[in-house]
Amino acid sequence: MKTRFWAASLVALGLASGAQAAPTQYGGTGNWYDVVFASITWTQAKAAAQASVFKGVQGYLVTVTSAGEQGFINTLNPNSAQLWIGATDEVTEGQWVWDGGPEAGQLLSATYSNWSAGEPNNAGGEDYAVGWWSGDRWNDLPNLARSGYVVEWSPAPVPLPASLPLAVGALGLLAMVRRRKG
Repeated sequence: MKTRFWAASLVALGLASGAQAAPTQYGGTGNWYDVVFASITWTQAKAAAQASVFKGVQGYLVTVTSAGEQGFINTLNPNSAQLWIGATDEVTEGQWVWDGGPEAGQLLSATYSNWSAGEPNNAGGEDYAVGWWSGDRWNDLPNLARSGYVVEWSPAPVPLPASLPLAVGALGLLAMVRRRKG
């Protein structure tokens, strides 16, 4: 009886903690994504995303760079909850850029955007992008707003085996020895 009580308590604790599912990979980019349902500001979401590590790679707020990627992330957010994405114009008003990842500093106009009609409108100092404002469309909001967020991780670079340079050097040396003998 006690065993069932403790098992049920652990399950309830796990459900109450807001534990997230494992990140999901999108074949179109090779990147990994995780939706975090929370109630935090954009700057808090950015810090949380950067603090997350998956497969040895640091996360960042998602950079949605194609309609295909947007569609994939839509499947991870079936109820269209409003979620922070990694776009901001906090440095220069009206110049929306990606804040993190490989696209950091790139203008959204050079990649992809999915703004709701009339957005971004900077109504009241809105410098941060939230996705799924209206369906899967984006909106700009102030940092006082609270939402969940999407974390993205780029594929980890494949490390060069330490023995590879030695093997290449040895093959080169062997070729030189053979040439001299021949």
